[in-house]
Amino acid sequence: MMSGLKRSFLTGILTLVPLIVTFWVFRFLFNFFDGLLAPVADRAFGRHLPGLGLAFSLLLVLSVGAVASNMLGKKILAYVSKILENTPLVKTVYTAAKQMVSAISPAGGGLKRVVLVEYPRKGIYSIGFLTSSGGWQIPSAEARKWVSVLIPAALNPTSGMVVLVPEEELLDPGFSVEEGVKLVVSGGFVAPGKIAAGASRE
Repeated sequence: MMSGLKRSFLTGILTLVPLIVTFWVFRFLFNFFDGLLAPVADRAFGRHLPGLGLAFSLLLVLSVGAVASNMLGKKILAYVSKILENTPLVKTVYTAAKQMVSAISPAGGGLKRVVLVEYPRKGIYSIGFLTSSGGWQIPSAEARKWVSVLIPAALNPTSGMVVLVPEEELLDPGFSVEEGVKLVVSGGFVAPGKIAAGASRE
């Protein structure tokens, strides 16, 4: 009897937690984006209408995307970006945020490919992202081609540590950067759809 209740309780918890987390995340996103331009929407219509601020935010994002996609818009944004990058204090936050977005964006090319690195000790492999494919010189080290690899922190691929590894020691796991990011963000629970039968050295 007690074992049946315990099993039902655990099943209920495992069923409800993903639903609650999903609800909380989307509620947070709704409130954030709805509140972002809610004052503008309220003034335009004279009263508060739930969801109107979200619609205004989506229109703003689409408008910025449309402007950023054409030649004139790119020039304007490049000019604004240059001003922000040369403004004291502002440039520190803006440059760091821009580099982070560029790094994790598929179009940004910051994360070139997923690799396996023998880290933190021999016989143990970590998921890593190749970020630079050469140009490193290490004093007192033998003449080899060294590359930089980001070893991401679980659940948060934007943080971690950077290690320099001889290129010939990298292994190819056989899946894309997007699948690698999903693997890290999920803490290993979401495995790539296709994994190389036998990881090979680069």
